Amino acid sequence: MMRIALTLATGMLLAATPVFADALDELRAAKDALQTAREHLKEAPKELEGHRKRALGSVNQALEELNQALASARQNERQDEKKANQLDNKANKLENRANKLEHKADEMRK
Repeated sequence: MMRIALTLATGMLLAATPVFADALDELRAAKDALQTAREHLKEAPKELEGHRKRALGSVNQALEELNQALASARQNERQDEKKANQLDNKANKLENRANKLEHKADEMRK
């Protein structure tokens, strides 16, 4: 029973990994788009200086927020991988223990 529970928990963590990967891809795509927007704003006509400056400031602020979000997501990803590995190790140990007990029970039956 414990083996099944650990296997299910490990599977759930591993299944969640693609969700986080998709979120990271979306954040990276947003960052690329903002970097492109920043380059376009830098080339905008100088007659729009006040608006252009404010827009550049907003884009730069958004890029900083995205960098922080990406750093946080990477940290969460590493923690999730560590937890999954720990659960895998526990499941393997319990499975080995269960196999030994089964073998011992088979020996006793003979």
